[in-house]
Amino acid sequence: MVDLRKLAAIDIALLGYGLILAEYGFGVIFSLALGVFVLLRSHGGWQIPLGIYFLCLGLNYVPMLAWAISLGNRQNARAEMKDELADRQGAMRKYRRQSLLLLVPFLPLLLMATRRRQV
Repeated sequence: MVDLRKLAAIDIALLGYGLILAEYGFGVIFSLALGVFVLLRSHGGWQIPLGIYFLCLGLNYVPMLAWAISLGNRQNARAEMKDELADRQGAMRKYRRQSLLLLVPFLPLLLMATRRRQV
């Protein structure tokens, strides 16, 4: 199963807390703003689905931002990833593939909700 918390943790562990917090925050704000802009300027056709997709993309980054904030710093992220960081390349390969799921509308929100029910 895809673990978004670990996806955020490996990003923070390898790239730094500030950079990842900025990336996820920008992903939320920019995608939502772009979605609203496209919808307001649309004349029908393909522009409406595109605007809705950008809104969904922005919502997809909300759980990632929440997990990044909850991790707090690089040390906590490394502790979260503990054994997986022994094989850095393998871990990056695994989680980079999983990061493509952020492009699927509502999937990260669904994954976050199911993780909260399991905990």
